[in-house]
Amino acid sequence: MRKAIVHVLIGAAVIIMVFMGLWQLDRLDTKQKLNQEVQERTAATLLPIEEVVAANDQWAVGESLKFRRITAIGEYRDEDSVLIRNRSLNGAPGYWLLTPLLIQEGLAVIVNRGWIPLSAEDFSPETVGEVRISGLIRETTEASGLQKSDRPDGVLESFGRVDLKRYQEQLSYGIYPVFIQLEFQEPETQDQGLPLKLEIPNFDDGPHLNYAIQWFCFAAVFAIGYPVVLWRNKKKTGGKAKHSEIPIDYL
Repeated sequence: MRKAIVHVLIGAAVIIMVFMGLWQLDRLDTKQKLNQEVQERTAATLLPIEEVVAANDQWAVGESLKFRRITAIGEYRDEDSVLIRNRSLNGAPGYWLLTPLLIQEGLAVIVNRGWIPLSAEDFSPETVGEVRISGLIRETTEASGLQKSDRPDGVLESFGRVDLKRYQEQLSYGIYPVFIQLEFQEPETQDQGLPLKLEIPNFDDGPHLNYAIQWFCFAAVFAIGYPVVLWRNKKKTGGKAKHSEIPIDYL
């Protein structure tokens, strides 16, 4: 009975490990398909934001819009800029600088203009009037889990994350439900090399293949090693149960 229970447990462990390996391969396939879609979006023809995103869309945009390259023309409202806290670049702490770009009367799109160091907290780019920009569509984010939400009232100068719904509450005009990660701007308004434009996110396949290989290796060790151990034990005992050599009367 005891051996039967051990056999069942070993068999169940092997099945679970194989399942985990297949699950990791499925996640790898999903990630590769997503990466391919993102690459196709970033390589797509540049289109004005008005042709890609509806200003009255819900805050949660579809997957097909994420990382799509778009263009916009307008004037920055520097007085309404905010900072996104706790953003590092190459290990250095700093902020993201977000500024509304007014593209028509009463409507703007938020632009992530790049990274600035902690020492440049009071930095303000030079104002040059109308600009033409292009960049990647990025989505709004809200606090989740144990994350602390930003104060719900008043005008904030910095946010914990790019929460466009909260940002909208302190603006006197409407904004698009997405923001633009700036890649190109004409004319340039950078002063002293700031803000530093963010790099395009790196989409790799992740560790899923390595995890899958590990699970399959564990399954192989149990599936092959356990029968080998049983065979060796059986060979040592000559296929018979090993009895105690101590006389029963002595016990």
